[in-house]
Amino acid sequence: MAYAPTQLGQDPQFEAFLYASLGEDRRGSSVTVLSMLARLGVDPWKEASELSRLPIAAARQRLEALMTRFHDIPTPVPDRSKIVSDLLALLPRRATTTISPQASNSAKLGILPQGSQFYWIIAAAFFLGWILMLAQGQ
Repeated sequence: MAYAPTQLGQDPQFEAFLYASLGEDRRGSSVTVLSMLARLGVDPWKEASELSRLPIAAARQRLEALMTRFHDIPTPVPDRSKIVSDLLALLPRRATTTISPQASNSAKLGILPQGSQFYWIIAAAFFLGWILMLAQGQ
């Protein structure tokens, strides 16, 4: 079966940010933002989502704080600011206070978010499989 990140709740719009290289650690292994966050015990996809929702100044402060805690890659302080700026540019920006008319209409009509049709199809397939299994048992 092909790997589909949206099946796992991992939004592909964060891949450019999460897979951005930060350099090599002391053992010579390549370190990405994803691996840095994982080594810090932070959920990478959740953190990327949170950073994209924050105002740019707050996102910068939060990402710099995370990078300050990460000691596997020696990064001089002046370089850290540029790295953080470059990384934040890879994140999609989301408005937290405005709701698009389409999203608000979807919420009023009870329409599920995009991509949820897949989950309904899977649920229906499981349900039909269960029914067939019960029918064969009788």
